[in-house]
Amino acid sequence: MSLQKCTRKCAIVHDMTGDENGHAEQVATEVRRRRQQRGWTLDAAAGRLGVSRRLLAQLEAGQANPSLSTLLLIAAGFDISLVDLLAGGDKPSITVQSDNASAPVLWTGTHGGEARLLVGSDPLELWQWSLAPGDERASDAHRSNAREVLLVTAGAVTLSVGSDEPVVIKRGQSALFRADESHTYRNDGKTLATFVLAVHEPNGGVP
Repeated sequence: MSLQKCTRKCAIVHDMTGDENGHAEQVATEVRRRRQQRGWTLDAAAGRLGVSRRLLAQLEAGQANPSLSTLLLIAAGFDISLVDLLAGGDKPSITVQSDNASAPVLWTGTHGGEARLLVGSDPLELWQWSLAPGDERASDAHRSNAREVLLVTAGAVTLSVGSDEPVVIKRGQSALFRADESHTYRNDGKTLATFVLAVHEPNGGVP
């Protein structure tokens, strides 16, 4: 994700594109800045963030392509949102994703599905998801009082939250659910499922 920075005087619109090099550089800069800000060594940071020292060093050098799970771990370890980790401190009045197809892909399914983070500003994120038949994404519980809203635009998505019975959400239907419990999105059908996902994760300090 390439973030076009602007100053307080001119910064009203933030244009987001899908430049992978820019995305890696932004993550590297933000991880390094936040680690140094806290006075953590690489070893201490790796332990707090739940990643290996080698991976952390690669991340800070812009040489790693972290998974969505890894990015979420790091964000949680810093007590910041995923959006803040990816976008840094630049928060203009308007953020524009001029081409959703170029938004960064942060998750890929084993059968070809993918998830793109379109726009966001702590504590809100907007995602575009596709699940190929057989794809499944299992997510750990988010912070307390986190909520997600799902709008299915094609096919059907099987949603499981905590120990509750799974619910099938079909095209043209939507659902609101607690995301502070473990949850899973799955495509049990024979055709591609697509959905838009809004995530609201109240601030706990600085995730």
